[in-house]
Amino acid sequence: MSSAAMADIYKYTDENGNVTFTNSPIKGAVRIMSESQPSTNARRSNDSPSVKAPRVAAPSPVNFPKVDSATQKSRDSNRKLILEEELNSERSLLAKAQKNLQDAESNKTAAEQANPKLYLERIGRLRETSVMHEKNVAALQSELSRVR
Repeated sequence: MSSAAMADIYKYTDENGNVTFTNSPIKGAVRIMSESQPSTNARRSNDSPSVKAPRVAAPSPVNFPKVDSATQKSRDSNRKLILEEELNSERSLLAKAQKNLQDAESNKTAAEQANPKLYLERIGRLRETSVMHEKNVAALQSELSRVR
């Protein structure tokens, strides 16, 4: 049984300008990358369960558009540039989020001094933002490592 799975990348920007990259569709997200990947469902022999049968690529339909290698290299290059730009942007946002968290941990407002719960809520939001950007950086680095 052979089928193609899609490895899509979505970019979501929330109301605060925070950018999230994900491989799961989110309401309001924009698909920025779509790549077809062959399935890894390989049949195994009953005699030797550790030996996999060779994968056979499904033929493209006759009218399926073909892309020459120069065009594909250009697309791969563009993809890498986009991912590098987004990685730089996420690193910048991460540094800003970490600085905001550090500043918040050392400075309580008068309202937060009167109500510590407000302080904890603000610190929690800032930590969540920092963690989100850390995850985005890691995801982009991982994706860049797979670019040809």
